[in-house]
Amino acid sequence: MLQENLEKIIAQQATTIQNLTDEIKLLREQVACLTQKRYGKSSEQMPSNGQTSLFDEPEEQADDGERPRHRRSDYYL
Repeated sequence: MLQENLEKIIAQQATTIQNLTDEIKLLREQVACLTQKRYGKSSEQMPSNGQTSLFDEPEEQADDGERPRHRRSDYYL
């Protein structure tokens, strides 16, 4: 009788260990996926606040280091 109880307990513990091992594996996969989303290449493309601005475009520089000059034909009269 004592031997049967011990075998039952061992079987239950083995099942519990397997279930916990499977759960740990799943949680590690989720952490890896979320880490990739948070710190992957695409995270560097968006500003930190998640919004883009129309006015944050870099200004083009002329070869001599001065601001580019607009021609008269660029303006509407």
